[in-house]
Amino acid sequence: MHTEYILTEGLFFVGNGKVAMGGSGADIVQLFAPCYSMPGIMSLRASDQSIVALNHRIRGSACYVTTLCAQGKEIGTLTDFSHPTLPVFIRRFSLVQPIDFLLESPFVPIDISAVFDGAKARLFEIPEGTVVFSQSKTDKDAYCSLLLSDSCTVNGRQITFPAGDSHLIFVGGDFGACGTDSYACCMDLSAQMLGADLDAIKRDFFAHWQDILSHIRVDDSVLGADFNVRELIEAVAVALITQTADQGGVIAGSFYHLAYGRDMYGVFRGYMALGLHEYAKRMICYMTDVFRQKGYMPNASGLGMSCSHRHENDEVEQTGYYLLELLEYIRATGDVSFLAERMDYARYLLLSQQQHLCDGMIPFNGDETYIAGGIFPRSGIDHGSMEATALYITSALALLEICETHGLMTHDNVTAHRAPALKAAMLFSENFISENTVYINNPSRVQHAQIPVYRHGVCLGCSRMTNLLRDAKDAFLCSGCFGKITVPPCTERYSLDCAIWMSVFAGSTLLPAQLIRTAIEASVARIRQSEYGKHNPDNSVGYEYGVILYALAKYVPAEQLGAYADLLRELLDDRVRGSVWTEYYRAGLPADASCPYRPWESAINLCGIMAYLQALDN
Repeated sequence: MHTEYILTEGLFFVGNGKVAMGGSGADIVQLFAPCYSMPGIMSLRASDQSIVALNHRIRGSACYVTTLCAQGKEIGTLTDFSHPTLPVFIRRFSLVQPIDFLLESPFVPIDISAVFDGAKARLFEIPEGTVVFSQSKTDKDAYCSLLLSDSCTVNGRQITFPAGDSHLIFVGGDFGACGTDSYACCMDLSAQMLGADLDAIKRDFFAHWQDILSHIRVDDSVLGADFNVRELIEAVAVALITQTADQGGVIAGSFYHLAYGRDMYGVFRGYMALGLHEYAKRMICYMTDVFRQKGYMPNASGLGMSCSHRHENDEVEQTGYYLLELLEYIRATGDVSFLAERMDYARYLLLSQQQHLCDGMIPFNGDETYIAGGIFPRSGIDHGSMEATALYITSALALLEICETHGLMTHDNVTAHRAPALKAAMLFSENFISENTVYINNPSRVQHAQIPVYRHGVCLGCSRMTNLLRDAKDAFLCSGCFGKITVPPCTERYSLDCAIWMSVFAGSTLLPAQLIRTAIEASVARIRQSEYGKHNPDNSVGYEYGVILYALAKYVPAEQLGAYADLLRELLDDRVRGSVWTEYYRAGLPADASCPYRPWESAINLCGIMAYLQALDN
């Protein structure tokens, strides 16, 4: 059987929902287990940085083979894969000469060789309360182990892998039925893996991935394009699946080991476009479980941990996306009983948005919008948000229609909830459109809104994430900055084309079609004049071209779409070779501080490409 190797660049992921490895070149950049909301446990980097490493993914799998070269000669290969279901990652070495690697970890590795009759083994203890991200911390003790071939040499932080065949096995200790058994589980699984047949595990791994990828279903019209759409689809599917946790949620990338609302919606749409409905369903089940466990929806939630990341106004924007996920799944599958079983969740998502309505507007969320990226000032967080308002109206009216049709709400309840949504829809143009310009914010909302006295979020003085108090000018400050710093209120209006495209992507029909077409032409002209961002010194979002292609597919006649093929080519050029897309781009290249191998951008770009190709074919 012929094996096809796809050359890839940049970060790549190997993961099964319990254990994950982020690799680049010869290096293991991060390893974490037994759940996806663990911090990075360790890294392993080649001591000799002159070694050239070429990464290849084996088509039909998430197995990576890395070729190592020195002075123009091949000196070995590395093969990375995981156990299909257990929290176990395996790297196999086949070397012509010994190579040294440096092990780095924020946790002190404990030599436990004596426990396993002299087998080379190290134990990592991750204490309860270890930081995952910001103020999000682990909620229980966890244990992981590193198992090495007997032929390896360990000298402090240096591990020498010998000429010939050797391996490392990274094991995560599941928490067990009581949630406190990570140590026992880690030790038992480590003992099991010391005698494991690695060839058999690799065969099971390939069979597992072939089964996963065999369930991809896409419209045949997209497969006739003049580039390798099948390879692109598979690369994105691998990126999404390897970053999807066992619980169903998806991390936002290697920097963020939590499930974020907005990111989850993009990945959900990617799974639906690929026909992987079971993964999409698991995402909804995960978020329903978060709600039922906590009674609210934090900005980002733990995966395998109860930790969370809270921001300002977490009850808006992301809740609209969550509700759209639920409704889009019902439309695609016809499984109304799935919604009926989750009406407590659906009602919460509706009411959490509705309670923030003021003058037909919903405010901004503090992390999931343009505030986190510095595009819109945090001092305007209580302004009306065009995108959040559009999400509320679109999701609310869609939910109420389904509930009315299938008797999931009483007539009186449907009428009571529909009235404010219809009023917001009637005021939408007045609130956010002026002289053919769409504004992402409306400062007038703060005149009548009930702004809280206290909230948890980012201090406008010192930028620290903490509990805040509102001052006389409606600025939220921490106790240390209160009374010492004056922050003028935001009164400007901002226009951002990307907000238009995201509203279109979410299925909103509130913006006039002609205005969208005009905005498309203006955005395309701006992009072309800047030579596709190559002279843009500022960050641009990695999904911009994807949502524009999606809008083109929805609002431009099929016979005119060929004129925009250059946008498709540029989007494909932005893709990291053989891989996927990055969080931000600067001057046409991935930005240095940008999170690589991102699920959100990659899923949205794939949706845009597929929608464009399908419309072009019609």
